Amino acid sequence: MNVHWRKFLKGELIENGIAPMIYRSWQRSLSYNVNHTEISQNMILTTSQLRELKDAQEDIIRAAEFVLPHLGKLLQSANYTVLLGEKKGFILEALGDGPFLTKAQKIHLSPGANWREDIKGTNAIGTALTEDCPITVSGCEHFVQENHFMSCWAAPIHDVQGEIVGFIDISGETGNHQEQIIGIAILGAKLIEQNLRTLDIERQLKFYREGAKLAIDLLKEGFISIDRFGVVTNISPSGASLIGRKRNDIIGKPVAEVFSAPKGWIVNNQALDLHLKNQSGHEIASSWRRVADESGEFLGAFGTVQLTEPQTASPVWVGSSPSSRQIMDRVYKAAAAPSSVLIQGESGTGKEIVARMIHDFSSFREGPFVALNCAALPSSLLESELFGYADGAFTGSRRGGQPGKFELAHQGTIFLDEIGDMPLTAQVALLRVLQEKEVTRIGGTKPHKVNVRIIAATHKDLKSLVEAKMFRLDLYYRLKVITIELPPLRERLEDIRDLVPYFIQKSCTLNQLTCFGIEDNVYPYLYAYSWPGNVRELENCIESMIAMANSHVLTVDDLPWELRQTPDSKRIESPSLLDQQTKQTILAALAQTQGKIAPAARLLGIGRNTLYRKIKEFDISVF
Repeated sequence: MNVHWRKFLKGELIENGIAPMIYRSWQRSLSYNVNHTEISQNMILTTSQLRELKDAQEDIIRAAEFVLPHLGKLLQSANYTVLLGEKKGFILEALGDGPFLTKAQKIHLSPGANWREDIKGTNAIGTALTEDCPITVSGCEHFVQENHFMSCWAAPIHDVQGEIVGFIDISGETGNHQEQIIGIAILGAKLIEQNLRTLDIERQLKFYREGAKLAIDLLKEGFISIDRFGVVTNISPSGASLIGRKRNDIIGKPVAEVFSAPKGWIVNNQALDLHLKNQSGHEIASSWRRVADESGEFLGAFGTVQLTEPQTASPVWVGSSPSSRQIMDRVYKAAAAPSSVLIQGESGTGKEIVARMIHDFSSFREGPFVALNCAALPSSLLESELFGYADGAFTGSRRGGQPGKFELAHQGTIFLDEIGDMPLTAQVALLRVLQEKEVTRIGGTKPHKVNVRIIAATHKDLKSLVEAKMFRLDLYYRLKVITIELPPLRERLEDIRDLVPYFIQKSCTLNQLTCFGIEDNVYPYLYAYSWPGNVRELENCIESMIAMANSHVLTVDDLPWELRQTPDSKRIESPSLLDQQTKQTILAALAQTQGKIAPAARLLGIGRNTLYRKIKEFDISVF
């Protein structure tokens, strides 16, 4: 290939031995006057410019959040970098490790750099975007000689309209050339495209729900009439103005078309049944029936509206500290296996969030997630809740019996919170279910087969309970196949910087408020507090501050009294001081390992990727 490249630069004819796409790209590179020896004019964004670009490309970054680590695992090697970028050729995110990462950074194969063909010549990123197809560019196929040391595999990413919105690139040293890597790049692009479609659908559904809510409001107030086929027969001028359309454009149209309603609109004979969520997350079940005289003339409508408790949104673990990253790593690994999981941690550390994430990432995700707090029920009721009861099992029982949580969780996950409070009698029955994979309702004789993934959680020391004969040893070992320890908030204070903005946005959205800001001098007080109630207490603290604030910026004066009573001002560690301490710790570890990254990461108890990110963040020179 080096021979073909040199021939091309001399203007000699190349009859074969080079892919047509590479040849076309060489011709374009020549027309762009790209220096074939080295890149003389790089296009690199400043830190603030990159931040602005990433804000503008939030969708593609969200869609790729879990895809990039997945691709990294598929590569099964540390000497690659996986890159995500946008349609104009700018790199947004990079995931990589090993010696190649250092070489890649020297040629600006890193976030903020642009790799269009007119800047970098023939390369996988620029050529894939230009040709709009996946491509491999290896060694001397790069137009610029300084890039000949690497092989690159890239695939464009398309939005729901089929337009290019970005790219996935995998790069490594030329000696690592592997044919299957282009397939991994294509897989990454397809996964991100699928996630982009999901985001688009979520936005549409939000719009539809708002339309459906308006339809219910108009029906309740008598502004609109709908026939049994779901067609609008009449609407008042006030109702038409609320929709923003003329009466003549609405009457005679299907209600789904008028309100952009989703498939959730069901018209049965003379009833209109709606199921949707309002802005507070409450489920609304509404059934409306038309009233007509004998001739069929519409006289009005009546109906019922039933509100249920808000449905739980998809859980999210917030935090980027080493502890949080280790937790997420265990969550992903636990989700990939069908084994029982035991989550241990203080109250308020997020045990149910972790349980829900394991469910959502597991093969059981299409099934239900059923949660039961074992400490919330008296022992006399716990077994009937878990295993159900048969018809006539006891006085006052429901006719026909009642399925238990295990039956309800069939093909899904059952989450047994506060398992340490489960009475011994229920423990025996639970052990039997685990062994036999079937449940028999109380008072019944017929066993029901169940396929359920069990996740248990407790704030108690189960091993001590076993020693005290308060928890069965055999059940303990059945549950703790996989264990996940959740540290208290006081041991992962770094996450406060991530949690506070998240809780501010969550509280403001829930209460339909403009999003609040927060002054930097509030954080030292948050770092100094011990947080006995952990993350749940921090969330309540933020919600309280927003409710009592005098402006849209939270200040020290808005803090609860106990957080402002810092006994020793020296205990307050500012973020800058924490950064200084972190930097010094990293420098000490690197000095101890003579600048070797992997041993230093092990010494610090963090991953190599995390250490590389911290080195870059603190501008540390690796010696």
